[in-house]
Order: sequence, then C-alpha cells, then structure tokens
Amino acid sequence: MELFYCHFFLLSVLELCQFGSILSYPAECVLPFPRSYVVYHLGEQETIDIDGKLDDKAWALVSWTEDFIDIQGTDWKKPRFRTHAKMRWDDKYLYIGAFLQETDVWANQTKHDSVVYLDNDFEVFMDPDGDTHWYKEFEINAINTTWDLELNKPYLNGGTPNNSWEMPSMKSAIYVSGPVDDPSVKDKFWSVELALPFSDLVDHSPTASAPPRNKDQWRINFSRVEWHVRDVRGHYEKIPNVPEDNWVWSSQDAINMHLPERWGFIQFSTDAVNKSEFVRTPNWPVYSGLVMLYDAEKKFMAVNGYFTANLTQLEIPASLRTGQCPYEPAVQVEKTYNFGATVKPLDQRLPVGHIRDDRLIWFSDTKRHLEI
Repeated sequence: MELFYCHFFLLSVLELCQFGSILSYPAECVLPFPRSYVVYHLGEQETIDIDGKLDDKAWALVSWTEDFIDIQGTDWKKPRFRTHAKMRWDDKYLYIGAFLQETDVWANQTKHDSVVYLDNDFEVFMDPDGDTHWYKEFEINAINTTWDLELNKPYLNGGTPNNSWEMPSMKSAIYVSGPVDDPSVKDKFWSVELALPFSDLVDHSPTASAPPRNKDQWRINFSRVEWHVRDVRGHYEKIPNVPEDNWVWSSQDAINMHLPERWGFIQFSTDAVNKSEFVRTPNWPVYSGLVMLYDAEKKFMAVNGYFTANLTQLEIPASLRTGQCPYEPAVQVEKTYNFGATVKPLDQRLPVGHIRDDRLIWFSDTKRHLEI
C-alpha cells in the first residue's frame, strides 16, 4: 500500500495543501496519526460555570471526543464503561469537560497532591511545545481531590516529577449522579469540569504561547484509571490482586502514559464553532522517522549494551533503510552510550527533525516547533 504526501510550504496550516507535488511512499514510513480535536474559543456571550455539571450552552455547541479505548489500542478489550471529553478555551483557560459512566462511585484520597490514581480517576497529560520534556500531568478523583505535577522528562528517561508545581488559579468541580461510596445505590456516571490556566501550562515551554494563537497545535492525552471493586460491609474495596484498567483517548500502544510522542493533538481555533478542520502537520513523516529510530536504538541498547550508528543493525522498516521514505535518516553515537538521530525531509522547505537518547525532540526551524 502507498500513502500520498503533499510537499508543503511552511505557511499557516490552512495553506498547507495549496502548493506542491504528490510524492508516494510505503505506508511503513509513517506512524499512524494519533487522535485529534479542534478546540473552539468561547464567544463573547459564552461562559462556562465550573460546577461539574457540563450543562452550559458553551458545552452543548461542541462535539465529544471519541470514546476512550484501552491504553494499548483498539485491538484490546473494549472498556466496561464509556468515557469521553470536550474542550473549549478563552484567553486565560483551557476548559475540559469529561463524562465517566460508572455504577460504583467511590474515592479515598482526600489530600491535594496525594497519589490520586490509587482511586478511580480522570487524568490530563499535556505537552504544549511537543518536545516530550517538561510536560504537565493533572489527576482528579470523584470527590474533587487533585494532583498536579510537572515532569522534566519521561520516567523511562530518568525523569523526576515536581510535585511542588502548582496551578494557583486552576478551577475544578465534580458532579456525581448519586451517592459516593454507597454500594446499596447504583450510580450512573460522574463528570469532571476543569479550567486549566495557560500561564501555568506553558511553564518551561518557551515556544508555546499563552494564550495560544489561532491554529496552534499542542499534544495532549486523557486517561481514566478504573479499579475492580467489591462491597465489603457497606463500603467499596479493591478486589485483591486484580490490576486496574487504563482507558485513554488516544492509544499509547503500551501500559504507559509517559510516552508523550504518542499523545493526541489539539488545534486551537478562533473560528465559529464547527467551522474549522483539523490540519495534520506536514512534519509528521519526519516525526515518525525520529520516533522509529529512537525506539530501535533503545531496543538495540537493551540487547547489546551500546547504541549504534549503523542503520542496518536496527529493527526499523526496510523502506527507512533503503531510501524509499520522504526523508533521510542518520544517527550519531557518542561514546556508545549517547546518541542523536536526525531526519532530513526530502522537501528542503520543511525543517530537519532531531531526537536525543533522552527522548527530546526538536526541529531546526524553532518557529515551527509547535507543529511537530
């Protein structure tokens, strides 16, 4: 099978397909594109009251995301309960509303910045500049206990969480369709309503704007942790030795939310609601090449104890090694335990992509860093 790719000028995203020729290449050159969503700016007369109910007119005007799936992808078991979300924005906040179908609502964590995922929870992961470093994580349970933190890089790359990072003007609320922690009454759902301040979300992301500009794109994913519970003397307890379920908006292809390169995309729009189309970045083929090289180098290191600059030693698609992709890959190794990969697009109007062994991704055209 072949895919078709337009050669683009680096202009606004609405201009991407107005120029250039068509280049065909094998499908294995490009990773599947993650889920995407257009986030519409609130109109002059629109407001969102953070009460957890999601009954404001501003919410009714926009669509839900796709239903959440198993964290490992659509080939895995369908979630037991439905989950989906909506988003809006204004010049100060990103608004998120989420619906979580649930028959047994319970929560134990009551202290801010406690480990909220020990309860059933809803989680937001956000990387405004898309470089996989200095991303934000937010968790909330059914009694509005929250945990916000910032990670300098993913855990697999030696990242450390900063639990002292806070969003002072953040707003959150929960609505539950029935009682909490009462097995005698079956609930129907609980819902989450958030206002996350842009000024905090862009911390350590110098190329991201607060507020975002029209057509800016950020990386984001949502997760829901769902434990299996039983009624023990009128209260819910987890069933011993049964792991939690992890359901997400955009597939991670692994039981690990801390792979930012696999998160979905949101595109901010100041157009009238439902008048914008999400536009895929022209950098996606190059981005795909970077991620495939990174994964292959890590796998090679795990087996051999060192990195390699020899592409023939890496488990990458044959098309990537033989020059059939719309980019040229190269790897540089320093003292066998550090590497940097470069992917140069054949279209010289597109920026060159780079990735390091600590997963940091960037493009040579920093003005276009937001579009990876």
